[in-house]
Amino acid sequence: LREDSCWNEIVSSCIDLAGSSASDVRRQLNFVGVTYIEGFASFALPDTEDEDEDDDDDAPPNALCIATTNKEGETKTSTLRANKILIATGSSPFRPTGIPFDGKRIFDSDSINTLSYLPRSIAITGSGIIAIEFAKIFRNLGAEVTLIIRDNVPRNALMKIGLDKDISATLVADLVRGGIKIERGAQVASFDIPQNNMAAPIKITLEGRNGSDRPTGSKMELKVDSYLAAVGRQPNTQKLNLEKAGIELDE
Repeated sequence: LREDSCWNEIVSSCIDLAGSSASDVRRQLNFVGVTYIEGFASFALPDTEDEDEDDDDDAPPNALCIATTNKEGETKTSTLRANKILIATGSSPFRPTGIPFDGKRIFDSDSINTLSYLPRSIAITGSGIIAIEFAKIFRNLGAEVTLIIRDNVPRNALMKIGLDKDISATLVADLVRGGIKIERGAQVASFDIPQNNMAAPIKITLEGRNGSDRPTGSKMELKVDSYLAAVGRQPNTQKLNLEKAGIELDE
């Protein structure tokens, strides 16, 4: 089979599995009597905070404004009140400035799921669990993988996110044993992406830092089919209007 045929089959299987899992969750919620609403929520917005108000002093104090859209594209807002509200809205990839994300050859840890081809080679920036997971996935699929980390010692980078020293060392050894190349003490300085030519490689210039294997500020060129930035995630709270709930953010 052609590589793209194999990759399309993998993507199709993942989509089917995700859809089946989501449907199963909905069935379980319905079975135990949990009301499921698909829409966007925020703590009472200024123009809706008085909507559906009543004079009942015993009404739950916390209000959410929920916007739902029907099949005809019409949006309806309603207010939901509760004594306690759990915020579990997930996260989105952190996108550093200077990286030309395009969803075709330059990806973050979400858009990589839309990859339409199996790259022969890929560079991944990051030293966390997500970066390592994708490094192992692509390596197991036969791609040449280069993991770019800023720390001089890969084990230390893993320890910074809470992994035990021995587990970190074992994990790094497993990556190297699996054929994943680790560019330590390095960061991406620039990208050269061929226009209208998916067959030509991306040229990534790496810059040495922290006096690693190469002198600080020294340059080297890396040629790959694709690039993934997996450098952390940020909470999906921007549109929740948290200040209305008296919640202060520390960053």
